Amino acid sequence: MGTMVWGMASSSNNHRHPVRCLLADDSEPVRSALHSLLDDEGIEVVGEASSGLDALLMLEELPTTVILLDVRMPDLNGLEVARRATEILRKKISIVFYTSYADSAFVRDALDAGARGVVLKDGLPLNLLDALEEVAGGGVYLDPRLRPDPVVSS
Repeated sequence: MGTMVWGMASSSNNHRHPVRCLLADDSEPVRSALHSLLDDEGIEVVGEASSGLDALLMLEELPTTVILLDVRMPDLNGLEVARRATEILRKKISIVFYTSYADSAFVRDALDAGARGVVLKDGLPLNLLDALEEVAGGGVYLDPRLRPDPVVSS
């Protein structure tokens, strides 16, 4: 998979990489809150999808840099959307999962499906902003609570 980068971008309206984001979450309040947060940070939200199929249809029509994707959605789960989006767009999109729960097995599955980031919903908003910035620049971002423990030599 190449070198893994655990990005720590600074949160400001001066993004190093332009980010055009599609939000895909079945919860309207979550999408609304995310839209407001991203707008406040100068990140363009190009669309909102409430299901996996809607997200795939929008991806084909909207110029998108990053899709912010929930795992549990109607019709297609987030992992399947990630796999299909990666195939359809030939890896020209970065996928960040924004989820309530993830473990090391899910992180592996997400990265295998083409995702470049995993962020926990109950974490700091800065984690999400850092993830979007990092993946837009070609890096990989894992929520601080999902990162592997550093190897300590004795």
